[in-house]
Amino acid sequence: FFFKNWIESTKLELTKFSVEGCLPSKMVQMQSMVSMGAMFLISRICAHYNQPFWVTFGCQIAVIVVLTQLMGRMGGGGGKSIVGEDAPSLEGLTYVQGSPVKENKGRVIVVEFWATWCPPCKTSIPHIDSAFKTYHPQGVDFVGITKETSAVVLPFISTMKEKFTYPVASDPKGTVSNGYPVSGIPAAFVIGKEGKVVWQGHPMSGLEAAIEAALKGEIPKLE
Repeated sequence: FFFKNWIESTKLELTKFSVEGCLPSKMVQMQSMVSMGAMFLISRICAHYNQPFWVTFGCQIAVIVVLTQLMGRMGGGGGKSIVGEDAPSLEGLTYVQGSPVKENKGRVIVVEFWATWCPPCKTSIPHIDSAFKTYHPQGVDFVGITKETSAVVLPFISTMKEKFTYPVASDPKGTVSNGYPVSGIPAAFVIGKEGKVVWQGHPMSGLEAAIEAALKGEIPKLE
């Protein structure tokens, strides 16, 4: 019963991690190194105090769960907050779908960062597309930015069909992407009518409410 509970908890956290966002490869490698080091240290400590196997195993699983929670929170939704700051420029993007977004004050803009290799991004794209179809007629512009080339992006878009209709731009050199604090994807930013970032987070957690608030000129609540 004890082992079953730990295993199920670990599976739950790993699932949550995979849904919430994709981490850069360096961060994933860091997680692996830290996990291995922590598990080795625990095994040595338990051996020193002659603890039974089940205690050692339980402590190691606990470490994995905690590390997975911490890393999962970092994956998706952006990094350092830039809410309240002037929005980084969107100049220099190569659009592969839709019309280029014009940075005119008076319009709300949703900027999303994603990649074809990111499963959580594929899950969030239809959600963002639904928001696009609802709010674009109300004066909200959308753009999904990826660092991948158009040769990679276009075939992916074709597989998504009507679930991926909002403007998409390629930014292989990071001209725009490097200006936004993205530690994991998918991540979204809402730019208000005054040209300032008014919200940032995971696109499936509070995006619509943020857009509604931005359209009214209000400050969205961060979730």
